[in-house]
Formats: sequence, C-alpha cells, structure tokens
Amino acid sequence: MNIGVLLYPGCIASGLLAFSELLYVANKRSGKKRFTVMWLGLDKTPVNLAPENHPPHVSITPQLTLSEISTKKMTGEKTGIDALIIPGFWASAGTDLQRNLDQLQHLVNALKKIPAHIHLSAYCSGVCWLAAAGKLNRMDATSTWWMTDFLQTHYPAVQWRFSHTCITGTSATKKYRCITAAGVNGYLPIAQELISQCCGEQSWRDIADIMVIPKPEKKLQPFHAIQLMQLNDPQMRKMYLWIEQQAAVTLSLARLATYVNVSARTLARKVKAITGLSCAQWMKLIKLHQASELLIYSKKNITSISDDVGFSDTAAFRRSFKSVTGYTPNEYRMEFKR
Repeated sequence: MNIGVLLYPGCIASGLLAFSELLYVANKRSGKKRFTVMWLGLDKTPVNLAPENHPPHVSITPQLTLSEISTKKMTGEKTGIDALIIPGFWASAGTDLQRNLDQLQHLVNALKKIPAHIHLSAYCSGVCWLAAAGKLNRMDATSTWWMTDFLQTHYPAVQWRFSHTCITGTSATKKYRCITAAGVNGYLPIAQELISQCCGEQSWRDIADIMVIPKPEKKLQPFHAIQLMQLNDPQMRKMYLWIEQQAAVTLSLARLATYVNVSARTLARKVKAITGLSCAQWMKLIKLHQASELLIYSKKNITSISDDVGFSDTAAFRRSFKSVTGYTPNEYRMEFKR
C-alpha cells in the first residue's frame, strides 16, 4: 500500500515522522514491504518542519506533488498513491485556523482535485483542509474539540461527531473513504486502522506492545474544553485554581469577584466572553471536572468524591454530573477509567 504523506508550510512534524516510523515497524513485523511512504507537497521545494519563529530542525523534499497525482489520473496513468494522510498545523484559535486556510488556499484547491480512488486521512487541524475542499460533505467526521464552533459554523454540510476521537466516513457515492481523528496524536488511530487493515489486528497489537504505544481513546472526555479556558489569561488561571480549592456549595459570583477585586458585573462579562458560559456554569464545570479526575484516577466511592469537591449531598452531585456529561458517575468511571 503506497501512502502519501502531505508536507506543507506550518504542518506539525512530530506526527508525520512518527506515522512513517510506525509503518516501517509494520513492514518489519510482517517480514515484507506492506507499506511504502512517499512525501507529497504542493511543489518539490523542501519544506521546513519547524514551528513559526523557531530555528529549522529538519526539512524534507517532496517526491511527488498533488498536481502530479491529479494530472496522472486525468491522463489515465497510475498515481502510485493509494492513501493520503494530512497532518495538522500549528493553531490555537479559530482566527489561526482561518488565517492558515486563507494563506494556503492553493492547497485547498489542489485537494479538491485529488482522484476519488485515493483514501484520505487527516487529524487535528489537518481536518480543516479536507472540510474546506468539500471532501467531507455528508460524511461523519471528527476533529479536535476546541475547533468545534469553527468547523460547525464554516462546514455545516459535514456530519460532525466530536465525541469520537476517530471516525471512518464514506462518501455519498461510496467511491472513497476518509478517516478523521482528533488531537496532535491523531496519527495513532489512523495508523492503527491502516496497519490492522493490511497486516491484521494482531500485528497492530504486537507493534503497540513493542513500542509501548498508548491505547487510543475512542471517545473524548466531556471536560476537554475546561483546560483551554484557563490557559491564556492570567486572571482566569488564578480564578480557576481558587475555584478548585473551594467547596462547590460555597461558590458564588460575589465571592469570586471579591477574590479578584473586580465588580461582579465586570467579572460575569469577562467569564462569558472567554468561556461562553455564565460564571455559575463555569464554576460548576470546574468542580465537576475535579470530580471526573477522581473518578478516573482514584478508587474513592461516589459519596467520598462528592464530599471532596464540596457538593451539598451525593444526590445533587449525581444529578449535576449526569446533566453535564450524559453519564452517571459510575458510568463515567467505567467508560474512561485508565
């Protein structure tokens, strides 16, 4: 199976190299060359695989261009590519996503012309390229949780399933399939899918054991968004840590405003602008996130966890947890326990 790995300015290098090495190990495990990796680009100019404003670490020269694949298909020649994987790019907000899409519109145009027989895969922000090219229309697809609003707004024709970490979708005409995955390590479930398909599931299990590869999660935990809310603003981080130290039953907008020495009205506006939640919702979510960590990483019973995070009683905790996550505390523990 010939796998084309796409290189472009700003792409995240770690997944590219790790993905190709997993296929190399799969070949070694099989005793035959099941996979051939080919580097693809918009042109054959070497691509510097380093974040913006960082010194270059490594560059790779594409062996084939996207336009060559399309041209060969149009002339009846073999493209030599069975599948194409598209890595993510460096971004931390919707504005970053849009800027990259605008700057590399020619990449979107090139992807639109990819022959239908080539199976497509993308992970993290790389999913944006397939969505922008219309390759995911009327398909199930996923991506990293913080891109939810951007992707749903800009690409409503895609059947987004953000609760899943990896999804294989089939085009309406069933001529090709697309694998989409969440996170910068989304190349792992894609590699698992390809290796299991070509070499058998036992081969993947052997490779995962030998290389000590973590088992990819099938579903995203409902509290992924919490961590991003407190990353960029010092005052939000300060409040987040304070909220963690308080009992849930004692929290209020007035107490939080007093702690950070701003008016309740100003604080409520800021929290709403950054998180999209009311202050009460945000505080409750933080306490439930604490409880979710205890459910996964401790052996404490539900009553003890409810007491630890400071709910008025266990019944109130159970109701709040179910309303936010869709799981009872016990169901959540069974689903996500490591």
